[in-house]
Amino acid sequence: MLRSSLSIAITLCLYLSAVSQQTNKEISFTNYRRGSDTTQVHWLLAHGKTFENNHPDSAVYYYSKATSLALSLKNVQLFISCMQQHIELLNNQAKFEDALNLAQQHIAMADQLKNARVQMLAYNEAANEYEYLGNYEPATEYYLKSLTLAAKIGDKKWQQRINNNLGSVFLALKDYATGYTYSSRACQMAREDRDTETVANCLVNMSVAELNQKKYSQALQHLDEAENVGYRIKDMTLVADALSDKGLVYLTSHDLNAAAASYQKQKTIAEQYDLPYEKMYSLFQLAMVEKEKGDYKNANSFASHAIAIGEKVGTADELMEMYDSMSVIKQRLSDYKSALYYKNRYIAIDDSLLNQRVQTNIHNLNIQYRTAQKDKQIAEQNLRIEKNKAAIERKNTWILVSLAGIIVLLLIWVLSMRSYRHKQKLYQQQLITMQKQHEVDTLKTTMLAKEEERNRIAREMHDDIGSALTTILYLSDDLKTQNQPTALTADRIASTASSVVDKMNEIIWSMNPDYDTLNDLIAYTRQHCAEFLGDHGLEYDLEVPDRMDDLTLSGEQRRNIYLVVKEALHNIVKHASATRVNIHFRIDNNSLAISIHDNGKGFTQTSSFGNGLKNMRHRIETIGGDFHIINDKGTTIELNCPLNTKLA
Repeated sequence: MLRSSLSIAITLCLYLSAVSQQTNKEISFTNYRRGSDTTQVHWLLAHGKTFENNHPDSAVYYYSKATSLALSLKNVQLFISCMQQHIELLNNQAKFEDALNLAQQHIAMADQLKNARVQMLAYNEAANEYEYLGNYEPATEYYLKSLTLAAKIGDKKWQQRINNNLGSVFLALKDYATGYTYSSRACQMAREDRDTETVANCLVNMSVAELNQKKYSQALQHLDEAENVGYRIKDMTLVADALSDKGLVYLTSHDLNAAAASYQKQKTIAEQYDLPYEKMYSLFQLAMVEKEKGDYKNANSFASHAIAIGEKVGTADELMEMYDSMSVIKQRLSDYKSALYYKNRYIAIDDSLLNQRVQTNIHNLNIQYRTAQKDKQIAEQNLRIEKNKAAIERKNTWILVSLAGIIVLLLIWVLSMRSYRHKQKLYQQQLITMQKQHEVDTLKTTMLAKEEERNRIAREMHDDIGSALTTILYLSDDLKTQNQPTALTADRIASTASSVVDKMNEIIWSMNPDYDTLNDLIAYTRQHCAEFLGDHGLEYDLEVPDRMDDLTLSGEQRRNIYLVVKEALHNIVKHASATRVNIHFRIDNNSLAISIHDNGKGFTQTSSFGNGLKNMRHRIETIGGDFHIINDKGTTIELNCPLNTKLA
C-alpha cells in the first residue's frame, strides 16, 4: 500500500513538472514575440545557449526555430550564426551523423538564399562532418567546392581555414608531405592576417606531419604554441587536440611517463568540458602507454572504457583500431576467448569498410563523366571566343569601308572592342576555372586508382599473409607451453613461414611493371611448375610460342592468369591422381590461349575438384577472357584472354 502511494505521488510530481515546463516555454515565447523579428532570432539563440549543458534537446529546439526564422527573414548573418551554433552543439556531443544531416539541410537552405558566403560555409560544414566520420572522398569534394566559393568572394580568412582542412584530409590519408604543404601555407597566410585561431589549428596539423617525419622537437614546439592559444581563446577542443598530439609525440619517442601525463591532462579536460570523442581517444592512448609498459591489466581497463565510448559515438576507424589492440591485450592476459571476440569485431568493421569500394567505384565513374562534360564545355567556350573574334573583325572591316560615317562608326568600334575585351576576359577566367577543376578531377581519379591498388594489396596481405602469421604465432605459443618442442610443430612453422615468403614474392612480382610481358609470365610459371610438380613427383611438358618478344600484358592480366594456372596445378595434385601434366601457351588472333591437361581420373560435378572453378572463371572473365573445362581422358582446362600488343 505504501509503495503504491509513493508511485502515485512520483507520477503526479512528474506531470506537474512537465506542465510547468510547458507553461514556462509558452510564456517565454509570448515574451520574445513582442520584439522585432531580428530580436526574436537573437533571443532564441541566447536562450538555446543556456540549455546546451543541462538540456541539449531544448537547445536544439531553440536553434532550429532561430534558423527557420532567420531563413524567412533572408538575414544572411543571422542564418550563419544559427547554423554554426547548432552544428557546434552536435559536434560537442559527438553526434556526427546528426550534424552531417543538418549540414546537408543547411546546403539546401543556402541554395534558397542564393548567397555565395552561406553556401561556402555550408559546404565546409558538410566536409567537416564527412572528415569526422572518416569518409574522406566526399570531404575532399565539399572542401574544394567551399574553397572555390571562398576564392570567388575573395575571403582570405576562409581560404586559409579550408586549405588547412584539406591538409588534415591528406594527413588522414597518410600523405604527410602534401598535408604539411597545405597546412603550412594556410599558417603563413593566417599569421599575416593575425588570425590566431587558424594559426593554432594549422600548427596542430603541421605537428602531425612533423611527427611522422620524426621531427619531434619541432612538433612539440608547435603543439605548445597551439595549446597556449587554445587556453587564451578558451577553445578547449583545441587544447585537447594539442595535448593528444603531444602525447603521441612522447609515445612515439618512447617517453612513456610524459605521454601518460599528456593523455591524463587531455582526459581531465574532456571530462570537465564534456568532450566524449576526446575522452575516448585519451583513454585509448593511455591503454597503449600501459601496453608499452607491459601492464596489460591497466591497459585492459583503459581500453574497455574507450571502447564503450567509441561504440556509443560510432566512429568506425577508431573502433577498428581499438578492437585490434584490445584483442592483443586480451591475448597477453591469456583471455583467448575475449581476444577472439575482439578480433572478430575488428574483422567485421574492416569488411564493412571494404564494402564501400563499390560506392567509391560508382563515384569514380561519376567523376569521369563530369570530366568529359567539362571538356565539352571548354571546347564550346573556345568556339564561342573564335566566333566573337570573327564578328569583331567584320565590324572593323566595315568601319574602314564606311568613310562617310567614320566618326560615328569609330565610336561604335571603340565600344564594341571594350565589350569584347570584357567578355573575353570573363571567358578566359571561366576557361581557367574549368581547366583547374579538370586537373583536380583528374588528380582525384588517379588517387582513387592508387587507393584501389593499395586496398587490393592490403586484402591479400590481410587474407593470406595475416592468416599465416597468426598460425605461426599460435604455433609458437604451443612451443612455449610444451616441455619438449616437437619436430612436427617446428616443421609446420617452417612450412607456414615458407608459404609467407612465397606469397610475398608473388605480390612483389605482380606489382612490378617490369614483368608485364608474356615472356616473364611464362618464365615465372615455368619456375613454379618445376618446383611444385617436381615436389609432388609429376612429370610435365610446357610448350610456348616461337616469338613473343613484343607481346605485353597488363599487371592485372598477368596476375590473374598466373593465379588460375597455379590453382589448376594445385587441384591436379590434390584431386586428379595424375602422373603427367601438359601446359601449352599459344597465340591466336591477338589473344593468348592456354590449355592445361592432365592424365588423371577426370572431373565430375560432385567431386571436390570443382570447388575452385567459380573463382578461376571469375578471374579470367574479369580480364575479358573465356574459361572452359573439358572432361576427356583426364581433365583439360582452356582459357583465352586478349593481348595488349600484336605480334610483330
